[in-house]
Amino acid sequence: MSECFDDSHWCSAWFSDYWRFDVVEIILQLFGAYWVGVFASLTLEAPRKVLYWTPIINIAGWGAYMLGMEFLGLSMLLTTYFGSLVIAILSHIFARIFKEPVTIFFIPAFFLFVPGGGMYRTALAFIQGDSAKGMNELGLTLFTALAIALAVYTADTVIHIWNRQKFPKFVRKNYRVLPTTNKRKPKK
Repeated sequence: MSECFDDSHWCSAWFSDYWRFDVVEIILQLFGAYWVGVFASLTLEAPRKVLYWTPIINIAGWGAYMLGMEFLGLSMLLTTYFGSLVIAILSHIFARIFKEPVTIFFIPAFFLFVPGGGMYRTALAFIQGDSAKGMNELGLTLFTALAIALAVYTADTVIHIWNRQKFPKFVRKNYRVLPTTNKRKPKK
């Protein structure tokens, strides 16, 4: 296996071209995403029973983000959308499993994606008088927030449609419309 990392071997080129992330860096980022979820849950006073389950959603969302950004080469907006979509769908699933509101799972997970740094850079550029850079940062920040909102809306709609088709609230049987096959013929 050690010869695979030698520069003269084909494995080295394959790793350097397609796997830009080091395995240790991936593990550290996922570990960091877990602890962001734990501390965000503690800050928002999530129930004890979901305290260690909520960060699992962070890991899945951040893993989807890293997969799209580093391995598939997608843009930041698309990877933010897909990472947020994973978070939104898993939040709905966990909310039904633990019988808790969805926002208990949404809010700590979206701490990773909310573009607070982009808003800071936007304000800084406008304060420094660089309006072109400020408008560029503002557009990127707004589109990032739009990607998050669109992912939440998509997941809510898909879950709503799924639940309506699987479990209808009321099924009315209209016997007047159904044909009857056992009609007796009148006696003569």
